[in-house]
Amino acid sequence: MKIFTRTLLLVALASASGIFTACSDKTEAPAPADPTPTFKMGSYFDFVTTTPAGGTAHTGFGTTHSALDIKGTASLAPQVLALDFIAGTDNAYFEVDRAKLSAAWTGTYTLRCRNRPTDAVFTSYIYKVTTGSVIYRLSDFTQDLTGNVTITAYDAKRQLVSGSFEVRAPEQRDPTTTSTTAPKCTILLAGEFNNMKVKPQ
Repeated sequence: MKIFTRTLLLVALASASGIFTACSDKTEAPAPADPTPTFKMGSYFDFVTTTPAGGTAHTGFGTTHSALDIKGTASLAPQVLALDFIAGTDNAYFEVDRAKLSAAWTGTYTLRCRNRPTDAVFTSYIYKVTTGSVIYRLSDFTQDLTGNVTITAYDAKRQLVSGSFEVRAPEQRDPTTTSTTAPKCTILLAGEFNNMKVKPQ
């Protein structure tokens, strides 16, 4: 009887072990890590001068930043999706009106300016100099600002956003001088962002 009882116990334990193994085999694998975000960003200051012959010539300066030098952040507030990009002397900032985002977020959203105060995107720009920073509230003070923020993909489950931006802001002061009589320029900004994590604000 004892041998029979022991045999039953061993069989029961073996069966239980098989059940536990089967259950552990069904454990979900951990979610894969988010992909590393990648960025592109550049700026250019375009000056137009009059030539002796009466024509026009373009001069200027600009920077194309290394991808490793660009820091991008995205945050979701109750009213706006904020996108912030910093590299070297450049800091481009955008606020996309959430009420104007499509359901999937993808689409092209135009920049707000004095001529178009209800467009979807507020933008500002900061140029860093050795003595501080020059701040341009482009949407508030530029008469005719052109450009957009384009969202090409949004993964709502993982909260990853990808897209691009471009800005053309005419009649801006030269950030490298404090002279009020210095020639004005057109500020050009462009960039791309991929798999940027959107965090709640």
